[in-house]
Amino acid sequence: MSKSAWWLFIALCAPAAAQPYGARDALVIVEPIHYAREVNRVEAVGTGEAQRSVTLYPAVSEKVSTVNFKSGDAVKKGAVLLNLDDRRQRVALQQATLNLEDAERTLERIRKSFEQSAVPKSELDRAVLLRDLALVEKKRAQIEVDDRMVIAPFDGVVGLSDIEPGDRITSQTPVATLDDRGVLIIDFKVPEAAVNLLQPGATLTVQPWRYSGEPVSARIVEKDSRIDPQTRLFRVRAEIDNRQDDFLPGTSFRTTIKTDGEEFVAIPEAALSWGPNAPYVWLARDGKAERVSVQIEQRQNDRVLVSGDIEYNDLLVTEGVQNIRQGQALRFKVAPSTEIESSE
Repeated sequence: MSKSAWWLFIALCAPAAAQPYGARDALVIVEPIHYAREVNRVEAVGTGEAQRSVTLYPAVSEKVSTVNFKSGDAVKKGAVLLNLDDRRQRVALQQATLNLEDAERTLERIRKSFEQSAVPKSELDRAVLLRDLALVEKKRAQIEVDDRMVIAPFDGVVGLSDIEPGDRITSQTPVATLDDRGVLIIDFKVPEAAVNLLQPGATLTVQPWRYSGEPVSARIVEKDSRIDPQTRLFRVRAEIDNRQDDFLPGTSFRTTIKTDGEEFVAIPEAALSWGPNAPYVWLARDGKAERVSVQIEQRQNDRVLVSGDIEYNDLLVTEGVQNIRQGQALRFKVAPSTEIESSE
């Protein structure tokens, strides 16, 4: 018989190694129980609007004299954006000014004469009336001049315009748009079930669909007084600081409202097991494995919020759950550098 055949014969005839009686302790990884609050959130699509926005029209029909802006210009309140031909009106204003000055001189002369009893009271009254009529006429002439100007009612950015000097326009001709976009108003609607999230302390963030940066914090400024009975939606307005002019009116936004809810046990996804009726976790209690059924409340990134018969001082088995059973003695590690032997 060859040497290799001889060793094979010895191996086949040797008695099997004796197995230890009873189950061995299972080595698992555990961690303390952590708690976290559920996050209630709702998302909606909103549309940005300028804080103040107008379309400018001339007050009268006339030929355009000068255009004092370009599209996209930032202008200040009171800036004259456009002048219409006002030559006749300025002549009328000049004449009204001279008439007023003459009426005031006449009034002053008659008042002195009246103080010396040289003229009756009726003549003084007539001089006062003529002075007042001249003042009214000057104001009317000034209004006619002012109506030949288009003035910015507030600080803002001027939009596109097709008006050129020499054009004849009417009071129905739009000159340009003006937007005050230092603050942007975002109008959006939330479902009826999410109305209770719009409470003080709620966090509201917005992010344009075209924008890949971080979401921007917003503040709720207006809420509707009722829920739309047809759509079951509730209208809300929020505002964001847009002094850097990052966003334009008309931009569509993804709006997200978050509030903190109840506190639950937060466990790693790997620590959750599934039974035939309900999910469960393994706990290390008194050095032994104990299976506890739980209910999933919310998933948060790599953690799951659950509720169940879990105490604050329990240890959660996070690794090695495949090799343990109810009541089995455990050897576990709380951290890679610390090993705790069960006391048996």
